[in-house]
Amino acid sequence: MEITRLLGRETECAELDTLLTRARGGRSASLVLRGEAGVGKTRLLRYAESAAPGTLWISGVESEADFPYAALHRLLIPLLAGRDRIPAGQRAALEVACGLADGPPPDLYLVSLAALTLLADSPRVCVADDAQWVDRESLRALAFVARRLHAEGVVLLFGLRADGDDPGLLAGIDAREIAGLAPEAAVELLTDVVDTTVDPALAAHVAQATGGNPLALTDLGRELTAEQLSGSVPLPEPVPIGSRLEAHYTARIHAYPPATRTWLLLAAANADGDGVRLTEAGRLLGVRPADAAPAEADHLITGLPAAAFRHPLVRSAVYGGAAPAQRRAAHRALATVITGSGDADRRAWHLAAAADGPDEAVAAELESRADRAAARGGHNARATFLTRAAELTPDPAAQALRQVRAAEAALASGAYARALLLLGTVDESGLPGPARGSALLTRSLAEVNTGVPDGQRLGAGRCLAAAEAFGDDQDRARRALVQAIELMRSAEHLCVVSEPEIAKQAARLVGDHPTGLDELILAGYTEFTFGGYERGVPAVRRAITAIADPDLPDETVLARLVVGVNFCTLLWEDDVKDGLLRRAEAAARRTGALHFLDLVHYLGTMTWTLLGRLDRADRHDAAGQRLRAALGMTADQELVWRHPELVAWRAEPGIRESIQGALGVFEMLGLGGLHGWTRLSLAALDNAEGQYASARDTLTGLVELGRPRRIADALPELVEAALRSGDRRTAKLAAADLALATGPCGTPRAVGLLERSRALLAPADEAEAHYRQAIEVLTGTLAHGDLARARLLYGEWLRRQRRRRDAGEQLGAALEMFEEVRAEAFAERTRKELRALGGTALPAVLAVRDESETALTPQEAAVARLARDGGTNAEIAAHLFLSASTVDYHLRKVFRKLGVRSRRQLRESLHD
Repeated sequence: MEITRLLGRETECAELDTLLTRARGGRSASLVLRGEAGVGKTRLLRYAESAAPGTLWISGVESEADFPYAALHRLLIPLLAGRDRIPAGQRAALEVACGLADGPPPDLYLVSLAALTLLADSPRVCVADDAQWVDRESLRALAFVARRLHAEGVVLLFGLRADGDDPGLLAGIDAREIAGLAPEAAVELLTDVVDTTVDPALAAHVAQATGGNPLALTDLGRELTAEQLSGSVPLPEPVPIGSRLEAHYTARIHAYPPATRTWLLLAAANADGDGVRLTEAGRLLGVRPADAAPAEADHLITGLPAAAFRHPLVRSAVYGGAAPAQRRAAHRALATVITGSGDADRRAWHLAAAADGPDEAVAAELESRADRAAARGGHNARATFLTRAAELTPDPAAQALRQVRAAEAALASGAYARALLLLGTVDESGLPGPARGSALLTRSLAEVNTGVPDGQRLGAGRCLAAAEAFGDDQDRARRALVQAIELMRSAEHLCVVSEPEIAKQAARLVGDHPTGLDELILAGYTEFTFGGYERGVPAVRRAITAIADPDLPDETVLARLVVGVNFCTLLWEDDVKDGLLRRAEAAARRTGALHFLDLVHYLGTMTWTLLGRLDRADRHDAAGQRLRAALGMTADQELVWRHPELVAWRAEPGIRESIQGALGVFEMLGLGGLHGWTRLSLAALDNAEGQYASARDTLTGLVELGRPRRIADALPELVEAALRSGDRRTAKLAAADLALATGPCGTPRAVGLLERSRALLAPADEAEAHYRQAIEVLTGTLAHGDLARARLLYGEWLRRQRRRRDAGEQLGAALEMFEEVRAEAFAERTRKELRALGGTALPAVLAVRDESETALTPQEAAVARLARDGGTNAEIAAHLFLSASTVDYHLRKVFRKLGVRSRRQLRESLHD
């Protein structure tokens, strides 16, 4: 059928038409329409709905904004019958979120993936109007869906009030600002809605005064008298527009009879729109549906007894314009008529809204419902209920305890700023021990995650105090100390407490024969801190074994991933670390823990960069960037996730300035660990470019010669830098420390790096044996970069021994390895050595690079690799958090680019 475009909105309608046309061709799109109240966002969304039969529509309701997943449930109701077709984990999470089943709190991103899968299976237009009032869980889920849409034929549209409370959850989604109508269109609209002649000058004045706001124009046109429209009687001032529209509606509502106002107030407070419940509550207050007739005649409300307000501003005017006592009476009546166990949460919320002051009984009811709310919506819902419970608690001491519990729940939901706000009025010194420990631990983690400048520096100290406050609760005390260790490793030299301080407190929680995971972690940390590598390696290795236990639950694997990776780095356990990261990635995907998956990609990028496998580091980095875009992370938030240690190997133009900038950011945020690893990368770049004195100066500031501890990876770099800059004494000291740091570990990489360093210091008649041993030991390990550099150093030594042929072989092999991973800084150093041999031809294998995979986008390359390895479209979709339709779209493009027609041909043509 032909759809009439909206007056004055031809451009916006054309854009919506384009999105709908693309959707019919299988392409997806998402768009946010943002503008002030009454500007016409809803009319544009209705235009899209009229052009797309089967549109799913929800509108946010302010009084329902605290009920988790309420809006998402309403949107998906027509599709829930097909939920049996979605993966089991997603289905279970969705059923709990929608109240269709009991279970543990659902992971937000599993629910989001379930929504994406359902919508992709039944492509249509979906609308979320008044998104500023959609509950946070639903809005985050829909925003995730919007960012992952690509080739499903789904269009997801949001209407958002520009003057409302925008939590920023729709970041990263295309948005259009909807302004008022142009003057000509505004005048035409005004003349269309009146039944009499309008003075042209007056019409132009009204159009200008309303800013072209269609709702204001329509209401004014219906209310102004013929005399006013003709210009003989002045207009009301100020003309109702924007925020004044609500006051305009409030004035109209106040003119209604008391019974009408009471019925409208009940309807505004009754967020779920249940007509039976509304009628029963009205009976308690002595009103009935017929009392709404005046508002119905004015087109402010329709659909009795279930009431639908003409515009959210009308609902807001009704509720906000009522006296507090009247609002409390309405909520009390609604609470009275809610009797079903399934609506106990809503009843408790109405009781809270009906309270006229502190009320322990209502507070206790809210607290008891908090866990039920959490079971459906996760920790954010629990925090909401506990926060309101704290507000209604008359006893200050009990109130503080509930605030701490609410802050814990807010922290667990990722609402870090909210957690800090809840703790802002809590005097931690006056809390009993365990509650004080919880408050300190929550404050520490919330400050770290919100980027409070001193959060990283003070974090470990707060965790240390929390462990002490937990007293005899050793399990919680140990968890607090493990957190202190993580924050200590993050802050490093910028931390306000020292490693011995943490280790001293940890020692009291470690028995003679530690068994539990956290106890083993603390034992390893304590032994290493006080006894160095010689005493610490066995205890740290026992902790690593416990963290790598295949029977460990997924949530524990993820919770202890950072400690495990740090311990593996300490002991040069690259294979174990790789296994931990692989397992954590699988666990994060199984459970939908996307923030942990992001952490896995971040740690994976650092790990593979350290090992010189820059191609694998690139994949983790690209995957992390895609994931953070899907999560809605902004450019400012993305800053601390960048990897200067990766780009340093590439020696790209301006890299040194970028690294210096990153160092400043890391220091400002208290990220001493990243600061140290970045300086190590800068020193490696200096070594690659022959700036050995600069590298030596940087590295001597990272290590404490004579006491090898953290960042032992700096020692091989320091041996090379010091020796090449003429500082043989420092090189020998660094080599001695490296022997202490690698000897007790005995892993192939540890042995290989020690042999490579010894070769640099050895006399000519002994050096070759060390070089050969280093290459032999490192061959077959994950340490691609260390092996390539061993060959480079050996080739340089051979050239100086005038063994041109042997030098060419080693340098050629090194160059091939550097070129393979695009380690340009070391590749150029190798080329210089090859040129110095006297020949001009480089190894032929390097002359031509296979561009078949590099022609693909990162997303296409990821899909192609998984398809090559045997993944089905559904499996690839689950792995990459896409829909199967999007996977199929990318795969068809891959086939076309690579000139293949089947997955078998893909396996033959696509190589790593």
